[in-house]
Amino acid sequence: MKNKLNKKRLLIWLSGFIVLVLIDLLVEFLLLPLIGLDNTTKNDIYFQIWWIVVGIWLIFGLIFLKYIGKRSVK
Repeated sequence: MKNKLNKKRLLIWLSGFIVLVLIDLLVEFLLLPLIGLDNTTKNDIYFQIWWIVVGIWLIFGLIFLKYIGKRSVK
């Protein structure tokens, strides 16, 4: 039962990452060209923020999943 809960949490975490990638694709292929920032140096802040969000999602998610995994073993 506990193993199913961990797999469910991992699936939710991976689903969140997929949502992040879909948002990135939407912004890169629709929004940036629409406002004229495609292939310019002005969109650098977007990419910096994007990688910060991805890094936070990765680090926080791994720590959270590890913590939940240890807690469910006890």
